[in-house]
Amino acid sequence: MPITHVEAQEALRDISRTSRASAKSYGYRHGAPHLFIWGVVWMLGYGLTWLRPQLGATWPVLIVAGSIASIWFGWKSRPAQAKGYDWRYAETALAAFVFIVAIFAVMPPRNGVQAGAFFPILVALLYSLVGIWTRGARMLVAGIVLAALTLGGYFLLRQYFVPWMAVVGGGGLILGGFWLRSV
Repeated sequence: MPITHVEAQEALRDISRTSRASAKSYGYRHGAPHLFIWGVVWMLGYGLTWLRPQLGATWPVLIVAGSIASIWFGWKSRPAQAKGYDWRYAETALAAFVFIVAIFAVMPPRNGVQAGAFFPILVALLYSLVGIWTRGARMLVAGIVLAALTLGGYFLLRQYFVPWMAVVGGGGLILGGFWLRSV
């Protein structure tokens, strides 16, 4: 029995909805390892900064290690049909680096707590933008929660901001990774 025009349109709408949901789920699963990596980096970075502030190389070493791990996971999880390297990733990283240098040149932080709050707020913005552009509500929520927790710690718990960010910032990213993976 042939299907009607209306039934065909409904089937195509269902296929489209399923395709969008599948792509969103894939994106969440693809993003989860990055939240795990950076959650651990933040826990170690803020934790060591609190416990041993004299360890000046802590953050640079952790950022390089986290970046290498993120690149490796991204490379490993790319679809088989994605041949070659997409230079947009490197170009995006370079643009972000130039932006951060420019912001710090124009408005240098007066203390370490300001610098320690800047980066989580920037990451929160990026997560929120990804959530908005991909219609990924979980990424948007993760960005909003990260920004709120960072600002709350900065304004309400200033003297405990660094351990706050180790536990809440790093732990929040790790929990966010589990939340993304659960889709």
